[in-house]
Amino acid sequence: MSIMREQSQALVVTVFGSSRAEPDGEEYRSAMRLGTLIAQKGWTLCNGGHEGTMEAASRGAKEVGGRTIGVSFKVYRGPRPNRWLDDEVIAETLFARLEKLVTLGDAYIVLRGGIGTLLELALVWNLVQSQEFAHKPVVVVGDSWVQVMEAWTSNLPMWPWEAAALHFAPSVDEAIAFLAAKLSTRQSRAAPSRARVRGDGNARPRKQTNAE
Repeated sequence: MSIMREQSQALVVTVFGSSRAEPDGEEYRSAMRLGTLIAQKGWTLCNGGHEGTMEAASRGAKEVGGRTIGVSFKVYRGPRPNRWLDDEVIAETLFARLEKLVTLGDAYIVLRGGIGTLLELALVWNLVQSQEFAHKPVVVVGDSWVQVMEAWTSNLPMWPWEAAALHFAPSVDEAIAFLAAKLSTRQSRAAPSRARVRGDGNARPRKQTNAE
């Protein structure tokens, strides 16, 4: 984490979501808008660095001059990390990847996704119950998560404060509005070191770092 912090004093928002989203689909467009909104706030976008909503969010951020970090998985069998990354952190294991995604983030946004996204949500949801992570907001976006949580709270044991640790937002715009209010007092006074883009909107060649 220290490497990334040295490069920029901007707050980092880690985004979790599906790798299945297609470029012509609504989920991709929504994730792309989310990346744009994150960059326009001067925040750095962090995600898993591969395809689907990860690509979309990174692309949205880069097209408006934002900075992006992708935490890839060394033995992941999918496509190569997407081209919209400034920095790529290569994790040796799934657990190292999860740790880096979580520790880099000052806040978390969870988009619609599958079991991998559910794992990431469960991890940050549990961690924000601790003193170390309690100041980091978790926002879940979309009606799908509302239904999942209703089933969860109806059928599994849960303390009231555990459910209250999540904020539900119907859209990415409302998710960003919520985070802006929560993070306003923590926004660095230093101007963020934001990556520039070439005329074609492509990210500059990314730096690679091995996850510790």
